[in-house]
Amino acid sequence: MKMAINHKIIKQALTIRRVEEKFLDLFSQGKLNGTVHTCVGQEFSAMAFAAQLEKRDFIFSNHRCHGHYMAFTDDVRGLLAELLGKASGTSGGIGSSQHLCRSNFYSNGIQGGIVPVAAGYALGNKLNKNGAIGVVFIGDGTLGEGAL
Repeated sequence: MKMAINHKIIKQALTIRRVEEKFLDLFSQGKLNGTVHTCVGQEFSAMAFAAQLEKRDFIFSNHRCHGHYMAFTDDVRGLLAELLGKASGTSGGIGSSQHLCRSNFYSNGIQGGIVPVAAGYALGNKLNKNGAIGVVFIGDGTLGEGAL
């Protein structure tokens, strides 16, 4: 069986990779506001999930959130400005690499802490009534945390 290649997904994944590599370069030069946790090697998982979601859906992500953010919001400029500490950034230049908030996308660096927040958000806003779904990204280090 021959599979069709989705060039849009490949292009977006390559954009995520390039942005992440640029962040590593800028960090090594001391030009970023705070630290940086990249998602190099995880670009396609971000694209796979985000491509299935609608704007009414929501994502809660972890400290390696850049790819999830770019795949869901398509806001590369806002992310760049955020990590450079600019007021035009996604979170006003103060959230840096781990604390992003825009258009139903939220991230936090606390291992495991984002899962109960996402559950509370879904229940408190009764998102299931409008058919919205939520995705929570965690890493394997989170599995040993009490909230899970």
